[in-house]
Amino acid sequence: MDRKVIPHEWVEEYLRKSGDDKIASGNIEISDHGFCVWGILEDKLILIQVYGDGEFWDMWADNKAEEMGKEKVFFATKRSPRSFAKKYGYEISGYILERKAKWVA
Repeated sequence: MDRKVIPHEWVEEYLRKSGDDKIASGNIEISDHGFCVWGILEDKLILIQVYGDGEFWDMWADNKAEEMGKEKVFFATKRSPRSFAKKYGYEISGYILERKAKWVA
């Protein structure tokens, strides 16, 4: 597998399931287990978009956080966060609020 290009069928399935309209820019890790778009903010490894084997990407995130010297792993989801928190040991630490800007009709 070419590890520089996300397979088109993965992109299509991710966009369909997530409701996102594009793959975000950022650091991209691609493996036989799927893909992860990620970044760094302060003491956190931020998982921006993740597709594929959740257990693999959870382990990958711990390893990458250690490699980068980051103490926390952060991600957001449009799905119910409770199942992710329970399965992967996350804590729900707040809410993300979204609205259209007032100038948008």
